Order: sequence, then structure tokens, then C-alpha cells
Amino acid sequence: MKFDAVDLFKKRFGSYMEEVSRYMRYMLNDHLLFVLIIGVGAFVYSYSGWVKTLTPVFPAIPLMVILLTAAIAVTTINTLLKRPDAVYLIVQEKAMDQYFKKANMASFWMQIYIFILVLAACMPMYAAVTGFSFSRFFPLLVVMLLIKLWNVYFQWETMKLENTDTTWLFTRIIMSAALIYLVLAFNLIWSIPVALVVLVASYVWMKRKTVGLTIKWEYLIDKEEARMNRFYRLANLFTDVPHLKGTVRRRAYLDFLYRPIPYAKEKSFAYLWSRTFVRTNEFMGLYVRLTVIAFLLLVFVQGFYLNIIFSLLFIYLTGFQFIPMLRHFDGQVMLKLYPIDDHFRRRSFIHFLRILLVVQALLFGIVGIAQNGSIDGVIILGINLAFVAVFTFVYVPYRVKKIYA
Repeated sequence: MKFDAVDLFKKRFGSYMEEVSRYMRYMLNDHLLFVLIIGVGAFVYSYSGWVKTLTPVFPAIPLMVILLTAAIAVTTINTLLKRPDAVYLIVQEKAMDQYFKKANMASFWMQIYIFILVLAACMPMYAAVTGFSFSRFFPLLVVMLLIKLWNVYFQWETMKLENTDTTWLFTRIIMSAALIYLVLAFNLIWSIPVALVVLVASYVWMKRKTVGLTIKWEYLIDKEEARMNRFYRLANLFTDVPHLKGTVRRRAYLDFLYRPIPYAKEKSFAYLWSRTFVRTNEFMGLYVRLTVIAFLLLVFVQGFYLNIIFSLLFIYLTGFQFIPMLRHFDGQVMLKLYPIDDHFRRRSFIHFLRILLVVQALLFGIVGIAQNGSIDGVIILGINLAFVAVFTFVYVPYRVKKIYA
């Protein structure tokens, strides 16, 4: 039977999309969608008011260059390769050219929504500061699409070379930023042709540089597994992911966080949850990311009511996404050897989650005090703590009971 690389990609892409859509049903549930709608509405309202205050001296173009470069240059190639491919498909490397062309195009189409959203969000700021009309959106969109396409194919070619993660990544970022600045800051009549010439010339140069080089199968497979593992870690915050490969780090410098836990039988799970949080990347990373994003939003978004909305939004998101952590050890047989009632496990988890949310509530309250004064700030802090109390004393016990019903 003749090997059909295109058919192989279609089957793998179909299986991949089916798997992603299955997990997305759990991730984009009613609770999260409701919170996201409120958060987006509050952000749009605050952003529209902020745009009206901008003056021509505001660095809108440099800010757009940074945001768009991050959205465009951060590119992953969804090869959908599996570990056995390094053995069974290596003999079909020439025939796999069509497979990888399809993979590159699929990667391009699956990632364009990010910079389109960034560009659309930045246009009001761009028009207000530069005086350009919104009619520039579509020419800019076409150029950004071409720069993104260049990034995808340029990265694919550089993945055949050595030091692909440093030298060539830096090159792509610098060139993307320069071209984005060129079309944003100058007349499109001549800046677009110049950008197109640079894109085509650099790609042709790289294509010639990689002629005759073979595909680094092990490297591509490692990259694909790392990409899928990032998605599985995200999905694992909402539901069980059986093939998740977690990563653990010792982080001895954070031992002081759980040293105050008493050495007692009923505190065994309190110690376990604390150690898990500190040493497991998905939980520690999630908490830090949400806290930092919320902190930055609260710093830059002014207003008493907006401060309350964003504080409660991110406290809820953190608490809601940490609830699946309760089942993190369900597959561990050794845990069942603990001569400890399961009641202590659940109670310790709720107490642990309460501590995390109280820390967030205090941090957001401090920002509220700094921005709104002592009286309004204390009100924000009180509302945050009251929400944490209701969430951890009412909602979380209900969810925990439902999980083990």
C-alpha cells in the first residue's frame, strides 16, 4: 500500500481537534464563561474611558509593537508527531514533506486569532494617538497575517538547524518587531512593499541555507510532547487528564511556607497540599500567573467599582480552578495507606485553598487602599474577604461534596 502523508495528517488532525474540543467543553463551562463575560465587559468599559484620556505623546506605537510581536513571533508548529514516528516514519521522510506543509498551514490558521484580537483591541488607542483612521485596520491585518505566515515557515526551516531556540528565535523577534513598527509608524504605500521584500528575501535565504538538511525527528517529537503537555496541564485544572506528564521542582527556598504546619496526624494532608502546591508547576504557575495579571490590571485600571469587580473576578477564577486539585492524588495507591479519615483530607484542602485566596484578597485590598484611599480601600478589602469566606465556607464544601457524591 502506498504511503499517503496527507491522509495521515488529516486523520491525526481530526483526532487532535476531537480531543481538544472534548477538553474545551470542560474548560469553557457556564461558570467560567459567566465570569469571563463580566470581566471582558468591565475591561472594555474601562479601556474605552482610558482611550479618551490619551494624548499624542502617549507611546501607543511602541506598546503595539511589543504586544503584536509577542502575539506573532511566539509561534509553535503543531506537527502532531508521536514517539513511534521516529522509527516507523523516518524511512518516509521525503514523502512527509506534504505532511509538514499541512502542519505548518494548520499551525498558522490556528494561531492567527491571537494577534487579530490584539490588533483589534489596540486600534482605538492607535487611532486616538496617531490620528490615523480605522480604515488602516484591514491593510495592517493583511501585513500582520503575512508576518505571521513568515514566522511559521521561518521557524520550521530553522528547526532543521542547530541552536534553534536561541539565535533564530531572537532573529525572528527582532525582524518581526522592526517590520511591525515600519507599517504602524509610516505610510503604508511604501512601508508595505518594503516589508514584503524583506519577508520574501529572508525566507528564500533561509530556505537555501537549509537545503539538503534532514528533519530532526527527536527534537520535533520532544517539542510536540511539550506543547501537548502544556495544554494538558491547563485542561487538568478543570478535569482529569489521564496522560498528563506533570513536572515537579524541589524549590527548597520555599520550605518556610509549610514549616509552621504542626507535626500531627490530622495535619498530614495540610502538609501534603502545601508541598504539592509549592513543588508542582501547574498549581504554583497558575496561582502566580493569575495573581500577577490581577495585580497589574488593578494597578492600571482606576476606579472603586472596577477594583471590586476585578478583585472578585480573579479570586473566583483562582478558587474555581484550584478545586480539581482535590483529586490530584486519586490515582496514588500509597495515599490509601494513610490511616487518616478522608474527612481530614477535604477539610485540609478547603483550609489550604482559603489561605491562598486570603493572600490574594489582602494583596488586592492593599492595591485598593493605595488607589482609592483608606476608607474605600478598606471597603474593598472587606468585600474581598467576605467573598473568600462565602466561597470557601459555602461554595467549595458544596463542590467537594458533589465531587465525591
